Amino acid sequence: MTDNQIDTQNSENTEKLNYKTLEQAFSLGNGQNTALNWLMETKQTVSVFLVSGIKLEGVISGHDQYSMALTDASGNQQLIYKAKISTITIAGSAEKPAHRNNFRQNNHKPQRNYQNQN
Repeated sequence: MTDNQIDTQNSENTEKLNYKTLEQAFSLGNGQNTALNWLMETKQTVSVFLVSGIKLEGVISGHDQYSMALTDASGNQQLIYKAKISTITIAGSAEKPAHRNNFRQNNHKPQRNYQNQN
C-alpha cells in the first residue's frame, strides 16, 4: 500500500458487521470506526456536511484516523479530512443539519451604539 491509499482492508473492515442501523453500529460497536465501516459495508449513500456548510453526497469507500474517501454517483472520489466534517447522515434521511455557526451568521448581528458625543 502506498502513502496515497487509504487502508480499507484493516481487521475492522473484514469483520462482518451485523448491525441494522447506523445508530446501532455507532452505539453498540466501537463508535466512529464501526459506524463508518458499517456505512462502507452496506454501501449506504450518505450526505456529508462540512463545517463550511458544503454538502457532499456519495458512498464512503475508505477511511483512516484523519480522513475519509467518498465516491459520488459518477465514480469520482474525494478525500475529506475528518476535522472538516460537521455531520454525516444517510442520504435522504434528514435535512441540512444546524450548522454550529448559524447563530452567529443568522441571528446575532452586532449592534453598534453610536451616541452623539456633543
